[in-house]
Amino acid sequence: MRALIIGVGQCGTKIADLFSLVDFEALAINTSRGDLDYLRYIPAERRILIGESITGGKGVNANPILGREAMKRDLPMVMKKINSVVGYEDVDIFFLTFGFGGGTGAGGTPVLAEALKGEYPDSLVVAIGALPLKEEGIRPTINAAITIDKLSKIADSIIAIDNNKLKEGNDDISKAYERINYTIVERIASLLALVDIPGEQTLDASDLKFVLKAFGSFATVGYAKADAGKIKSLSRLIIKSFESEGLYLEANIESALYGLVAIHGPPEVMKANEIFEALDYLTGKIRGKQIFRGFYPDPKEREVEVVTLLSGIYESRSIEDIVRTGKVYAQSFMRAKEEAEKAKRKLLSGLPDFDDVYPAETELYNGPFPDVEVGGRRRNDE
Repeated sequence: MRALIIGVGQCGTKIADLFSLVDFEALAINTSRGDLDYLRYIPAERRILIGESITGGKGVNANPILGREAMKRDLPMVMKKINSVVGYEDVDIFFLTFGFGGGTGAGGTPVLAEALKGEYPDSLVVAIGALPLKEEGIRPTINAAITIDKLSKIADSIIAIDNNKLKEGNDDISKAYERINYTIVERIASLLALVDIPGEQTLDASDLKFVLKAFGSFATVGYAKADAGKIKSLSRLIIKSFESEGLYLEANIESALYGLVAIHGPPEVMKANEIFEALDYLTGKIRGKQIFRGFYPDPKEREVEVVTLLSGIYESRSIEDIVRTGKVYAQSFMRAKEEAEKAKRKLLSGLPDFDDVYPAETELYNGPFPDVEVGGRRRNDE
């Protein structure tokens, strides 16, 4: 299958850059020339600067309105570049990577997603977005809540990553972000690498597309890996993959409609009874009761890798907290804004215009200011 990664904004282009490192087709789109220059693996000809007439190439300062306008103005250029990369071979899935709380990503990604849905109706558009830290303040939260709403009406699935997981380790800030970005790429890349590959039971592109075509709901990817010689229970390892934090998102997996499980490892460890025990458990646990399976015995492997995709998720504490906070603040702000407008109108009501105060026939120096000095003498002296 063919997937094209498109990073939008600072956060999104960094993730796309790592996908390029592991040989995925990737493009980077940003309003900041400096951020584009910072990338290491995406070739220069696949880095697209948008909104230069608005920002001068210096970014939008977390303003999604400017991000949206930048994408709209340069959308023909962006789509032309994407078309040249796509060529005559179909793309199964466009993965759009971005930050929910920023400006270019939050504002521009919905615009691009809608354009891709129109231009490539047979391809899926899946958004992979990083949720803001709570400490970043209310503005990124508002940006995230509104962007979630917009993308839920356009994208086939939204894979959200909760950056609040950054605080769980002792890494410095750069390493913490890098760790999450690598985790995203590792799990998505591992899943895609097993699609359309011969196995005992094979997952094909249509299986993955079916699971990800989930009506704008949320999806999460679980992952587990262990040395084959140290595995006491394969069933437990499989269950661990979808009961873990997934892509750093607090979600109720029981609300999922669809699931997909891929297992790759040495044949002697892949016991049928343990595999089906775990899959029966997962099938019974999720609401939709639909699980697609792929089994890939590989005598060259010494580790067992399990990748799990769950989609159609409508219950997520990470998402609910952001939307609820954004909604409460937005309603409070709109009330405060309306009250301020009322107070201003009340304060200024009854004031006349200048034309009412100063008669139209009044000539220069003959106005109602008799004490003003003109030419060294007072008007009253005339």
